[in-house]
Amino acid sequence: MTRVDEFNSFYSSTFADAVQVTYAVCGDRQVAFEATVDAYRRAWRDWTKIRNHHPLGWVRNEAWKLTALSRSTHPLRRKHEEDSDTQLLEALAELSVDDRRLIVLMTLGNTDLEEASREVGVPAEEGIENVTTALASLEGGLRQSIDTIERRMHSLAAATDSLTVPPAATVRTAAKRGRQRNTVLLVAAAVVVILGGGFVATEGDALATSSALPQRQKIGAERPDVLLDAEKIDTGNLLSSAQVSELDPESTWKIDGTDENVDNTTPYATCPTKRYADKDPLKVFVRTFNADGVTDERVAQAIEVSRSEDTASKTYERLVQWYSDCEHPRVQLVAAYTVQRPFGDFQILRLRSHRSPERTFTVGFSHSGTVTSTLVHEADGASGPSIQAFARTLNDSVAKVCKDSGGECTDAITVRRTDPPPTSEAPSFLGIVDLPPIRNVDKVWAGASVSAKTNPAATQCDNAAFRGKDVTRAQARIYVLYQATTLPKQFGVAETVGRFSSPAKAKAFVASVTKRLDGCSDRNLSAKIDQHEEFKGTGYSGDVWRVGVEVTKGNRAYYRMSLIRRGADVAQVTFTPAGTYDITQKAFEAMATRAATRLKYAK
Repeated sequence: MTRVDEFNSFYSSTFADAVQVTYAVCGDRQVAFEATVDAYRRAWRDWTKIRNHHPLGWVRNEAWKLTALSRSTHPLRRKHEEDSDTQLLEALAELSVDDRRLIVLMTLGNTDLEEASREVGVPAEEGIENVTTALASLEGGLRQSIDTIERRMHSLAAATDSLTVPPAATVRTAAKRGRQRNTVLLVAAAVVVILGGGFVATEGDALATSSALPQRQKIGAERPDVLLDAEKIDTGNLLSSAQVSELDPESTWKIDGTDENVDNTTPYATCPTKRYADKDPLKVFVRTFNADGVTDERVAQAIEVSRSEDTASKTYERLVQWYSDCEHPRVQLVAAYTVQRPFGDFQILRLRSHRSPERTFTVGFSHSGTVTSTLVHEADGASGPSIQAFARTLNDSVAKVCKDSGGECTDAITVRRTDPPPTSEAPSFLGIVDLPPIRNVDKVWAGASVSAKTNPAATQCDNAAFRGKDVTRAQARIYVLYQATTLPKQFGVAETVGRFSSPAKAKAFVASVTKRLDGCSDRNLSAKIDQHEEFKGTGYSGDVWRVGVEVTKGNRAYYRMSLIRRGADVAQVTFTPAGTYDITQKAFEAMATRAATRLKYAK
């Protein structure tokens, strides 16, 4: 991975977290945004120095210092955004700067006490004492439990969701301009000094080209040809049985076979439509492993050696997309993880087949130089291997080839649960891989875009309409199991996504629809809400309801509905069951939560 790709990956994967933390500490959204962008500009300028030394902590610390400069000695003289939890921000403002930063880092920053203390610059022993005192102060001031305060802390993230993140290229260019301006000023100052002394001095030929200066390293000189390095890669770079055994130490693992045939087109795992993502690879290797346990475990490792780093990057993206867009009967994406590394992150997806027997697939994607490595673990049951163990094995799969491919190698990894990568079609909506299995129906869900003018997700209780001057855009999709001919026509899922002119307008819309739902039983005596749950996550909040409507005496028809807000975006998801073809409220809430995470891709 090139230096630019490395920074781009770091920037895109951490900016949202960094600006959320900065906002919670300083309390002013615009100041936090500008400071965070400037901090990333400085990070790019000093990338070679900080890349291996916890760059996210460096950025957060730099952003905080910039907010302090922006607000002079009073960084919490903020503008009160109407969509923010100003009461919480004011309570945080009463804490000392260090205590406030510790609390924010340990909640929104997802850091442990030791890391937070190190970033703030206090000993861990002092940090735990400060945090204990600060939490007691917040509990007393807000008159709420620690759990409630923590949930409110995470909800602060929503205030920055509507910010437009500048492209990484813009940040790098701005950093370069800043450096050039500094250089020009230094040169100008030097010229003034020299001219003031009455002479101009040059050493050697002032017009000498870089090729005439053999003792100096040329700026922009290319490193050794990665294709020559990649030629060294062979089957010796593949994982061994001993390394794979970490995934299940109780079983005995053995190599089932190794394939180097570029012309083989048969997929080696569920979801991919082709065997290789690189259309013209230099080399390919697929090694499969079997275990002697009772869960029918299988592992496959695939290495694709591309002809350039750019092609390898596209190969990596295509592989991830294949699984993000997986469309198989009763296969569902259940979790996603990021393996954070100093030289570019890896991704892990966990999918589950609800066929009999139930089977879990854990898939990891790694990339280094011209090499892309995919690791797939399959086993019966609802749980796969430890994610930590899988991440280490995934890192091992690329560590054996990174040196030969011109990539960067490291054993320093951190695994973090993250939102799933976007689907290729309608990324802000539920994907086929997000939808639940329905009883014994062994068919694939299908989705289609429809007009949002007549909201397909609206119910007779809410009559939600994504129209009006406050709605800047609205789209809708419906999902059906069209191949399941025995299902009643009313069965299916509908989702409408609308963007409002501001988070405040979106919040008001949700409140209005919720109020109509709460009063539905009073307006319609045949309607009854018998289940209602709230849920929250980083940057979003939502509700799920089950509404029953009496269609004939003693006979009710039910539907499940969810309303979700993420910044200025709102999604309404409605599931219409048919008799016993239904899902639990817990399964529906999981689907609504996934819809909330998909909203982050709304544009």
